[in-house]
Amino acid sequence: MNLNGKVTNPGELRTPITLESPVLVENAGGAQRKSYVAQGTAWAKCVNAHGQESIQDGALQALRRATVTIRYRSDVAAGWAVTKGGERYEIIAPPDDIRDRHEYMELQVQQLKGTS
Repeated sequence: MNLNGKVTNPGELRTPITLESPVLVENAGGAQRKSYVAQGTAWAKCVNAHGQESIQDGALQALRRATVTIRYRSDVAAGWAVTKGGERYEIIAPPDDIRDRHEYMELQVQQLKGTS
C-alpha cells in the first residue's frame, strides 16, 4: 500500500496504544473535570515531532508532540486521548483519513500536562 507516496509496511504498526474518549465527571462538591474512558486498543506507529515541527510561533513547545498512525476508525475525534506506555497524549487536530481510503489515519497529538 502507498501512504503519502511511500510504500508502507503494516508491520510498522507495532506500538500498542489505548484510545480514550473524554467525559465530564463531577466530584462531591459539584465541580466538573475532564476524564477519559477507554474505547479500545490499537496498534500504532508513533513518530515524535522534531526540529521545525516542534517549533510554533518561534517558541519551543513545553509539551511533546507526535504523529500517531493507526488503522482507520470512524469514531476517533479531536479531543480524544491516546495512552502509550503510561503517557497520555491529547489528539489536537481532526484525524486525517489518509487519501480518504478508510485504511489508515494520522493523529496529531500533544502530551497532556501531568503525564511524564
